[in-house]
Amino acid sequence: MRRTDAVWLGAICVCEMATMLVFLNYTAILPILQAEWRMSHGQAGLIFSAYQACYLLAVLVLASLTDRMDTRTIYLGSAVWAGLAGVAFAFFADGFRSATVLRALGGIGLAGTYVPGMRLVAERFATERRGLAIACYASAFGLGSAISLALTGHLALLTGWRIAMGVTAAGPLLAAALAAAVLSPAPPPPRVRSGRGPRLLDARVFKNRPALWMIGAYSAHNWELFGMRAWLPPFLAGVLIRRGSSVIEASSLAATLASGVLLVGAASNVVGGWASDRWGRVRIIVVSQALSAACSLTIGWLFTAPLWAILTLAAVYGIFVTSESGALSTGVTELAEPSALGATLAVQSCIGFLAAAVAPAAVGFLLDRLQSAFPWQWGPAFGILALGVLLGPVSIAALRRVQATAPGKHM
Repeated sequence: MRRTDAVWLGAICVCEMATMLVFLNYTAILPILQAEWRMSHGQAGLIFSAYQACYLLAVLVLASLTDRMDTRTIYLGSAVWAGLAGVAFAFFADGFRSATVLRALGGIGLAGTYVPGMRLVAERFATERRGLAIACYASAFGLGSAISLALTGHLALLTGWRIAMGVTAAGPLLAAALAAAVLSPAPPPPRVRSGRGPRLLDARVFKNRPALWMIGAYSAHNWELFGMRAWLPPFLAGVLIRRGSSVIEASSLAATLASGVLLVGAASNVVGGWASDRWGRVRIIVVSQALSAACSLTIGWLFTAPLWAILTLAAVYGIFVTSESGALSTGVTELAEPSALGATLAVQSCIGFLAAAVAPAAVGFLLDRLQSAFPWQWGPAFGILALGVLLGPVSIAALRRVQATAPGKHM
């Protein structure tokens, strides 16, 4: 990788990390808000899901617009929006309804930064280096999420949750300032600017069966990943409360422990992207999803196990729940029609984050339904994440069948 490309990639990854400081700040204080606002597990999960739901609606427009207008403009405006939405939550959220609305508005900011940023990376790096580059970008998502958890949990213990939410909201605003200095204007091709390009949502995306099957595997990945990100900190907090910690102390420590799990995942993402460049996207995806499903099936049943055993499995979970992320996103960019890349990424994010929106709420409602079985309800709750991610290898098998019967790119 050329030095200029490496420096550019490092800068865009720092921007991504900064925008993610608002991503899991709510999760870090979820047990505190449940107690303060007297929310059920289902309501708490719906607040997290609202963020993903608004994201998937906004990304259809914002990612598709990168085929028609300057990607840099979309990125900068969305980063500022994300920061302002985070500040609004810190000042005005006072219960389930207001928190749901304000978190939903924050999802718009993620829609206009994450996917447009990925497009910028995909267009800068050739295929033989794209897997590692996109994996680095995706790992910045995980690293920023980990910092979001740890920082919010620590600040909530020291200063209260509102100040913690306000401080983390500064992240996207700092990202906008850095991106304005680093990113050059990135307009679409001339034929698109002149009005002869594809419609806002290009119909060719839905005729591209290989790309759709890869998107299916990505959606299975998101089901497990975002369900785990939403509920691993409360799970660990519950483990600590059972051992005598207060709600606030348990929430802060659980957020720190969960952030360590996400940090492990961020590293595995880079390794997985590098491995997919060497040994193929499909192999890395199938192996990673099978192993992460095994972790989902197991971890909830360890609620009463020694803490070291829970944390050991959580670390292994963190490795495999994200190790195929870069391979999946790179595979989608490679299977997309070049002139419909933005629309393809929009569909990928929309369908993928539909799964990401449903999973946290599904886990929350199942926890409520099985409350009488405490603490064993955590086993089935994490188990449904495993059932979802196992659809990933099924999608990959379908992709291989399509590629075996029709000419095209092979993973």
